[in-house]
Parts: sequence; C-alpha cells; structure tokens
Amino acid sequence: MDACVSMSENYFDEALPRLLALLNDPDPTIYRTAVKGLGVFGHGVLFPLLDLYDKTDNGTVKACCIKAFVQVAVNFPDAVFPEQAIQALKLALDDINPVVSQSALMTLGYFSKQEHEKERVIPILIQVCNSTNIAHVQSAVMSLAEIDSTEVDQCFERMINHDSTDVLIKEILEASMSRRQSLFGN
Repeated sequence: MDACVSMSENYFDEALPRLLALLNDPDPTIYRTAVKGLGVFGHGVLFPLLDLYDKTDNGTVKACCIKAFVQVAVNFPDAVFPEQAIQALKLALDDINPVVSQSALMTLGYFSKQEHEKERVIPILIQVCNSTNIAHVQSAVMSLAEIDSTEVDQCFERMINHDSTDVLIKEILEASMSRRQSLFGN
C-alpha cells in the first residue's frame, strides 16, 4: 500500500488513468487491487470514477467504481462525498446487474454509519425497504439495524406491522429490532 500512497502523492496524473484502466482487467485480483489503490488517492478520483461509471456498460467495472467509493471513505473518513456520488449510488440501485445494485447498497450501508453522510443516506436506505427486491430490502434492513434513528424505528415498525411484508423480511426485521434493542436500548 505504500507504493499506492507514493503514487498518489507524486504521480497522481500518471497513475490515475492506469488504475482506472485496470478496472477493466478480467483478473479479479488485478481489478480488486486497483479498487484498493484508487481509495488511497482520495476524493480526487471520485469524478473520474463517476465518469467511467457513466461511460461503461461493463457491470464489473461499474461495481468496481462503486466499491472504490468505499475505499476512499475508509482512507479519508472525514471527507464528505459530492452529491453526484450519492445520486450515482441511488441510480445504481436500479441497475439490472445485481452485482452493481448490491455494491451500491453495500456502499450506502457503509456511508450510513458515517456521521457526515448518514443524513443523506438513511432516507435512501429507508426507501429501499419499500422495494419489491427482497435481497435489496434485506441489505437495507441489515444496514439500518445498526443506526440509532427514530426514522429507522418508524420504518421497521411500519414494515413489521404491514400485512404485505414478506415473511422472510419480517424475520429479518425481528432480528434487526432485537439487535437495535441490544445496541441502543430502544
């Protein structure tokens, strides 16, 4: 990782296009390493990642762009993401490729635990709880379970008391509410 830090500090303009190009590599080891490397470069990579995300039809590349957001957040936890990044994540939830949409949910879940991002992200995750995609609902509920918020409490109560809520989702909600009780005493 020291090499990535050195590249980001001394060779940003040369290294960034190369790392972005590696997201197209068919070898998972290569593109995963590129994602981690991009995270070290900080918020300067966000707009190039958004641009690549918009231009590519490759689901793996799209997912890598989204996963690189998490790496940036891990390495620069106090920096706020631009609204364009949040909107891209929101749009990615509707991507037909489940790897892309689940990557967006994972990223939103990570952001929901950051004090400076949760105000923008929690409403998106609550909205996902109304989805017909059970996998998305499950991911959103599990992310929201670890957030102390009256909005989340209300969402979970509405869902668990609604007759049309899937039985599996109700089980996940019950477990999540129990977890919330142990975490927050609510």
